[in-house]
Amino acid sequence: MLTGGTSVLRLLSHCRSYMALSAAIGSHFITPDSCRHTQNSRPVPTTSVTDPRLPAFARQALPGSYPTCRIFSPSFPCGINSACTSLNFSPLIAFNLSSTPTMSTSASAGVTSDGATAVTSGAAADVEVRDSISLTQREQDIFDMLLAAVRHAGASTSLRCAGGWVRDKLLGRGSDDIDIALDDMLGRDFAEMVNEYLKSQGKEARHAAVIQSNPDQSKHLETARMKIGEMWIDLVNLRSETYASDSRIPTMTFGTPEQDALRRDFTMNALFYNITAGGVVEDLTGRGLQDLRDCLIRTPLPPRETFLDDPLRVLRAVRFGTRFGFRLHPDILEAAASEQVRVALATKISKERVGTELEGMFNGPAPVEAVRMLQRLGLFTAVFALPMALESQVGGGYGVPCCTTMAAADNIVRALDLEMDKDERRFLLLAALLLPLRGLQIPAAKGKLTPATAALIRDSLKWRVKDIEMTAALHDAAAELALAHSSLIKGTGGGGGGQEDASGAAAGGKAGEEPDVRVILGQAIRKLKQHWKLGVVLAAVIGMSAAMPLGDSPSGSGSKSGSRSTGGTELVADGEGELSEAATAARLEMVRELLSAVEAYGLSECWTWKPLMDGKKVMTLLGWSKPGPELGKVMAAVMDWQLMKPSGTQQEAEAMVKQKYGVGQPEV
Repeated sequence: MLTGGTSVLRLLSHCRSYMALSAAIGSHFITPDSCRHTQNSRPVPTTSVTDPRLPAFARQALPGSYPTCRIFSPSFPCGINSACTSLNFSPLIAFNLSSTPTMSTSASAGVTSDGATAVTSGAAADVEVRDSISLTQREQDIFDMLLAAVRHAGASTSLRCAGGWVRDKLLGRGSDDIDIALDDMLGRDFAEMVNEYLKSQGKEARHAAVIQSNPDQSKHLETARMKIGEMWIDLVNLRSETYASDSRIPTMTFGTPEQDALRRDFTMNALFYNITAGGVVEDLTGRGLQDLRDCLIRTPLPPRETFLDDPLRVLRAVRFGTRFGFRLHPDILEAAASEQVRVALATKISKERVGTELEGMFNGPAPVEAVRMLQRLGLFTAVFALPMALESQVGGGYGVPCCTTMAAADNIVRALDLEMDKDERRFLLLAALLLPLRGLQIPAAKGKLTPATAALIRDSLKWRVKDIEMTAALHDAAAELALAHSSLIKGTGGGGGGQEDASGAAAGGKAGEEPDVRVILGQAIRKLKQHWKLGVVLAAVIGMSAAMPLGDSPSGSGSKSGSRSTGGTELVADGEGELSEAATAARLEMVRELLSAVEAYGLSECWTWKPLMDGKKVMTLLGWSKPGPELGKVMAAVMDWQLMKPSGTQQEAEAMVKQKYGVGQPEV
């Protein structure tokens, strides 16, 4: 029986087929009962058991008589409601135990309190919404000080916490994101009031940074930001908006709390905590608390109006949906997929804001599901926009192969339980996502070409230079590691001759010789340094048909993503790039073999190795009077020799250099 912290994924690792897993269910390893989901569960896709994408034997074998199940495991998420109808496995094997088909390949269906059918963008945590908010001592001190500042000024300003802080506190989560909504003054004026109070108490005034409104970029509110104690708080005024008949840009005026709540993105973010009234939670849309309990993302106003007011909100819907595992109301899905919203997102919102939202998705619990949701809503090309010069060459269908390669990399990481920090996960998933685009180039300065992936990261996402560098390095190293694996399988390029030959010929010294597999592995590892295992994962993905560079085809005539081959049995034809079970097993085995080879050859730390000889020593050895471009080639050969001979000595390396390059030759 699977109970407590035992993960069903551990059972899954022993079930090599859908039939075996079905047998486990039939044998009551998984018991039908009430279902529960946990706070640390990981969102994963769901496929209907009646879906033709599953093998026929799986559809026949999986029982339809288990509408619910009892599984208490952080590693095994399922559904949203207390009566869960879906088992959400890893994308390696995913199906639904209900006799009722789900609405979406990777989203569970549910019914909202008003009877509408919503779609789950992940697996929710076990949601318990509190009736009141408990403050930490630090929060209580901040609020007391703000109220004291109002009293000191003789003002009548009402103070409310708004947005994510209220939502998170009601969910029992901690939050440092405090937004204070003011009913009768701007944030900068209130910051001055706070500073006057602090000075009256003999305390140091705090600088308040003012972020101006920018309606052209859908930034409608001026915001003041200041640090109180050890926490930063944002100060904004309650707002209402009016539109002139000849302008899409609203005129902002002070609004009532009700008007402000209706202008916010989602009902769960439109809740207020009234500090002035003693800590009353205000649900002025009338739906916020219930939607929070129902794990439902809904807009206070019609979604189209909300999204056109600020198109970034469509990305926030995806981010919140996959972060909390909450369902998206069907009206949101319809509006988000509209051409008008897509164009507004592409043209009206700064790329910096888009990149920030996307980074939140990548750092969240379900980045693959988030990107897939963007693809399903038709927003992928608006977010991951290629330079215009490539639109005719690539077409608009590149989201599917990109989602496929990203999902494949994520599957491998989770199946092998590889540990990585937040930055490493972003590096890997971004490089995997852009793998099908790696062959595209655009003109750069001085007639040179630059990778289109670099332009996309820099111009469309506004992400860091490090992300650009790591993507390029991972793409290069993955290809090299895939070559190394091919040599390992064939039994070529790594024979004993290279190890015994002091000349280092096996490192590529003679024309026509295959490089030693140890050299290929070592060079790739040194290129990625401490992140080399990311390259191993990507090496298992780069051979997929979905990863074939866009514009390439077997005939060499080029092809757009819409006509790409699926590589026979590699992909299940689900439109969202799920790997077949057999292909997944093969790629996991490839990763294990590469990792084993690295350990066997003693190369896991080779990225830290120093050359046995520096450039000055080499020049002295060869009798060169000055350095030149050939010195770098000799130094590379020295390192290749070290990779083949981890226990080699400096004297042996010197002998190799003399034998291979001779003494007194100014050029190689």
